[in-house]
Amino acid sequence: MKIICINKNLNLGLEICSRIIGSANSLPVLNNVLLQTDNGRLKMSTTNLELATTTWVGGKIEEEGEITVPARLLSDYVKNLLGEKITLVSKNQTLFLEGEKAQTHIKGLSAEEFPLIPKTGEEVYGKIEGEKLRGAIREVGFAAAYSETQPEISGTLFYFEEKKLTLAATDRYRLAEAEIEIEGGGEGVRRMIVPKQAVGEIGRVVGEGTVEVILSEGQICFKTDATQLISRLIEGQYPDYKQIIPQGFSTVAAVDREELVQALKGASLFATENNNVELEINPSGKRVLIKSQSAQVGDSEIRVDASITGEKNAIIFNHRYLLDCLGNLSDERVEMKVINNTSPVLFVPVGRDNYLYVVMPIKA
Repeated sequence: MKIICINKNLNLGLEICSRIIGSANSLPVLNNVLLQTDNGRLKMSTTNLELATTTWVGGKIEEEGEITVPARLLSDYVKNLLGEKITLVSKNQTLFLEGEKAQTHIKGLSAEEFPLIPKTGEEVYGKIEGEKLRGAIREVGFAAAYSETQPEISGTLFYFEEKKLTLAATDRYRLAEAEIEIEGGGEGVRRMIVPKQAVGEIGRVVGEGTVEVILSEGQICFKTDATQLISRLIEGQYPDYKQIIPQGFSTVAAVDREELVQALKGASLFATENNNVELEINPSGKRVLIKSQSAQVGDSEIRVDASITGEKNAIIFNHRYLLDCLGNLSDERVEMKVINNTSPVLFVPVGRDNYLYVVMPIKA
């Protein structure tokens, strides 16, 4: 193999591929990136046997070939290499790199030892705007659990139905749900649980442009012009979370999201022992009071202006659960909908109806 690439493009592709490499791989080849010439481009692939990433980089191919080399070593090296162009040559299981002022040899392994990347097929289930998918993942993915005993909630539910994709994640203490449109959605309903790592990588890779979704038995593929991610699915039945979404509220408070975020961050400095803050909603004062206290540090009360309907209420939350949601939204205002101090509380953005967040309060 001999190919000449633009350093910047090669670096970007290696960054995408090397992120899924684990630190305790039992097979040495799983630490490697597979480099292949492919129809006038350099194809780079990595896998951890649960998730496979493939990305393509343009280049001038002078000789076809393939090799695998340590992914992070190659990525870190190219990142620090000066010059606009870099030449890659493979020979006798060694990759030769030649830059403007550097020559390097990296020992590799045969491409034949690299695990087979699953085939995705050509039938596209539907297409999604990349920015919308990234936004939905940002607003939902954080709520998935880290659980070995309950693997079904350690991923995000992708629920496909005709022209709509619903994403949902929960750790049984909070729930996030977002809906986005899907173009040309296939027939019937499809429910898939995508692992947390895969969801995070999808959110990092997609952006402007269209993302093709390819569904097959036991796996899901997201494909852009230059990159594809194939993930195994988590087996099991996702919880029927709809039944915990609260209805019939006694208090509704609309506040500036950024102002509430800053108030929660300030209050959290005095909630070092248990992460608990109290939100006191006062209709007569037209404000939400965020209270926190620590026996060792002191206490704090921060007022946030609000438009409130209903009765007075006071609820205790783990402030991290609130900041996880509010910090990942971009809306100007949010509504907090309350039944009482022991029931789940609903947060929704003002002005759109395709997102909700439910969080359990802390019982006093």
